[in-house]
Amino acid sequence: MPTLSLRRSAVPALAPLEKALLRRSMGEHETRRHRCAHCHRTPLTGEVVHVYAAAAEERLVCELCRPLRREPPTRSQLMHAPEHERSVRLMSRAA
Repeated sequence: MPTLSLRRSAVPALAPLEKALLRRSMGEHETRRHRCAHCHRTPLTGEVVHVYAAAAEERLVCELCRPLRREPPTRSQLMHAPEHERSVRLMSRAA
């Protein structure tokens, strides 16, 4: 039976360029994430979310915060996985 070590292994340090690229990609990921207008929670995949139109913008409200609003939602929709937006789409070819 192999022996197990409980000591932490040395984590290789990231180069400054790698750190900068990682931070930038995480920041871009955060800005594209949908959040509830009330609790700021990211709805789960498959959860029903409600969209309210206020002036020129749409506000997303999760199923848990829906009772906090008196007016009916503009529409309700199913939350898709993040990969859904990056799926392969059929496009017409330019001649």
